[in-house]
Amino acid sequence: MNGKLSEQPLAELIREISSKSLSGRLRLEHERVKAVAYFENGRFVYAGSNLRTLRLREYLKKSELVTEKDLAQFNERVSDTDLLKVLSAQKLLSPAAAEQVLRRLVADVLRLSLGWIEGSWDFESRSSLDQDFNLKIDLDSLLLEAARRLPVAFVTSRFKNPEETITPLEEPLVNENLLPAEAYLLSRLDHAMPLRDLSAISGLGEDETHKAVYSLALAGLIKREHWKPAFRGQQPTPPPTREEVKPPPVREAEPAKETDPEEVENFLARVKNSQTHYDVLDVRREVSASELKTVYYQLARRYHPDRFRKADAALVSRLESAFARITQAYDTLRDDRLRSSYNVKLEARKKAEQLAESASKSDALATQPEPVAETVAEPAIPAAERAEIQFKEGLAALELGQRKVALGLFGSAARAAPKEPRYHAFYGQMLAGNEQTRRAAETELLAAIKLDPANSEYRVILAELYRDLGLKLRAKGEAERAVAADPNNRKARELLRSLTS
Repeated sequence: MNGKLSEQPLAELIREISSKSLSGRLRLEHERVKAVAYFENGRFVYAGSNLRTLRLREYLKKSELVTEKDLAQFNERVSDTDLLKVLSAQKLLSPAAAEQVLRRLVADVLRLSLGWIEGSWDFESRSSLDQDFNLKIDLDSLLLEAARRLPVAFVTSRFKNPEETITPLEEPLVNENLLPAEAYLLSRLDHAMPLRDLSAISGLGEDETHKAVYSLALAGLIKREHWKPAFRGQQPTPPPTREEVKPPPVREAEPAKETDPEEVENFLARVKNSQTHYDVLDVRREVSASELKTVYYQLARRYHPDRFRKADAALVSRLESAFARITQAYDTLRDDRLRSSYNVKLEARKKAEQLAESASKSDALATQPEPVAETVAEPAIPAAERAEIQFKEGLAALELGQRKVALGLFGSAARAAPKEPRYHAFYGQMLAGNEQTRRAAETELLAAIKLDPANSEYRVILAELYRDLGLKLRAKGEAERAVAADPNNRKARELLRSLTS
């Protein structure tokens, strides 16, 4: 079997080979660079390349695991697998060191070839390696990383049907290495739904939704209904104990219905004049979680700003403001704990109004109390105020132990208001907690320090990050600057003391 990488890139080929439990050799070629990957019953085994910089000999030299003198006795045309066999047999390379260098080499070969969207591939099911490898490569993370690097136009071309069903996993997998948009989309996908609806309720826009869905689906964190098959006639091996779940029927894509302008104006007026979250969503206080979800999705399908991008910019801005309130109302009322707290506040407000009214009646000169408006008014500048709302919601999520949600909200706030150092600092601190995102954390913390160089707390966080990365001199330098900025910062002094001892 063979084909073009523009139609089936390596990431999709790996996903299909795995799902269909295929065995064999997959060859790829892109601008005279070649790569090969081996699979056994759907399990990835090994990958190699003809690129000189991606050969075992070069990796052994860089890592200084084998001397150049020892390597010189072997012809450069010897394959990587044969070279590994001989080095191991002569005890020039320990099994642990061999596995370490080979894992790094194979991962780099995959990283390179996963980015190819031009070139050709062919699959030979009768070919196999004469030795088995167990490299324990985190293939899902590589697929996730590769999907993010692909051009937006290419990713969007992978989605032909806006009614394609996207389904969450029955038992969601934990992945701390998600981008804010990916984590946010996962939080919105709580049941199977068409791609069009998911785009509407996520508020990310069509292109960003496609990118997030594609990345999450390749990494096995969600399921999408339609993948373009490369291996026709090959059927996936059915699970041995669980009954196959049939996907929901494919619905014909319906043309978007025009919304009456008067209806839109009535909607905007209602949201603007609403004084509680219940008024915003136009629901009763006893509304159930399922009913609330239905109402929210209906509003998203009808009035989400993305449906009006070709309309007047002023109208789109008003819709964005209205939908910011709708999203906040929905996020509050769908959470039992947040709803309970919100209801207590409403009751307290009601009693305050009653006391004020009673006082006004007993004193004719007293002024009438003004109606108490909703805590969060319609944002005049959607981007800045939405960023502040997201930041505060991120703090609340962090208090509740919802770290992934907090990470996404802090990231969104930092993107929406890039000149606010707090957003970068909190986002960077969250990223620093994961070994795989610590380099990204450095970028965010440096941005925060550049915006607020006198803030010793930001420098302490950066110093701790450098310490965890093993960069002791950098950590010491940042700790010294933190102490200089605030000599009374006890944490900075203790950190500096630990780094100099």
